[in-house]
Amino acid sequence: MTEHRFRQGAFVFTRARGLQPRDPSDLEPLARQHGIDPSFIPSYAGDRVAISRAISQASAGLGKENLLLRPITRTSSQVIYGIVKEDRDEAEQKLDHDFEATVSWSAEPDPSVVQGDHQIARRVAEAYQELRNKIVADDWSAVISSYLERHHAARVRGDGRVYWVPPQRLSDVKKFGAFLAEVGIDLVLCEIEAESRTVVEQVVAESLDEQLAHLEQEVAEFDVKTKPSTLSRRLDICNQLRSRAVLYRDALGLGAEKAEAMLQSLEQQVQAMLDIRQNTIVHRDGTTSPAGPASISSEPPPPADNAEHPTSLRFAGATFTAAPSDDPAVHLFVSDDETAKATARVLDGMGLANTWQRAGACEVNIRNSGPAGAAVSIRIKSEKDRPIYIAKNALAALGIELG
Repeated sequence: MTEHRFRQGAFVFTRARGLQPRDPSDLEPLARQHGIDPSFIPSYAGDRVAISRAISQASAGLGKENLLLRPITRTSSQVIYGIVKEDRDEAEQKLDHDFEATVSWSAEPDPSVVQGDHQIARRVAEAYQELRNKIVADDWSAVISSYLERHHAARVRGDGRVYWVPPQRLSDVKKFGAFLAEVGIDLVLCEIEAESRTVVEQVVAESLDEQLAHLEQEVAEFDVKTKPSTLSRRLDICNQLRSRAVLYRDALGLGAEKAEAMLQSLEQQVQAMLDIRQNTIVHRDGTTSPAGPASISSEPPPPADNAEHPTSLRFAGATFTAAPSDDPAVHLFVSDDETAKATARVLDGMGLANTWQRAGACEVNIRNSGPAGAAVSIRIKSEKDRPIYIAKNALAALGIELG
């Protein structure tokens, strides 16, 4: 019955109710009991945040006592507030303020201490001890958003207070909601009415387009100094977005072809960059150079047929075919494939196009121009009397697969 009600997913929002400060370690057994990864328990925000929260808490209602807390010093390691008595003279229509005392906190030498003898200072100290090393309602917002987005939810509101969750992920979200309920947070699911379907479709499409555009912009800004781990993470994001697009298609019937085409292109570009980056040395002064040549002895022996003159190769998801070369020492391969063009533009931006790079017993030059009728060309120059097949493994390290 529930699955039938939520066959188009559900709107999701949360509401904190009577949530008390909790020690994160106390919540770990509860999370495991509900099958929730403890990484979805917020971390303590730190003493500096705790003292600010304590001051805000102690400030509530001070106006009724004609007292004020006013900042004197607020840095990352020290907080000092003045306690001020306010006298109102309605007849004279004026206010008088008398400084009474200070309340202070410092990261050194002992961050557990709040100094001050005034009753308001003691009130701040009590609130600080209640909040120190604890997580509060405000700490849960980012974790809840992270969990929902990890389960392919789309933001209905820009501030992340309302999400749409696809039906395929509702069982996990309900499990998370049961955990939050014991913490003191209600997770509410709302059925999608028929008249709201168009709104959901628009929100979901915009969410996916936004993530694709962000990834595309990141890839465009990568260069030869981008860490291989960063490039690998972007490949993981491509896979995640592909899964998200398929979920949205199955839940709402939205087309995933545009997303798939973009993801394939981005994956091919990133993979090409990763292949080259893994074989590029970035020096301390910011300059780059190809990694050392691969051992020739590690290369396989050439096959009996077509060893010296392969008719094609694969690079960045595109096929390049052999073409006549004006230099007998250089093997020329060309392509007019859109993926090849996009990859060549990226490599040009990275400073890796139109330059010779060592690959074992060969040198390689990827150009964003070729002979008439070919937009991209790859030139491979072998050492004297050595077929290019001898460098097959080294070429593969650059993402080039000989046909």
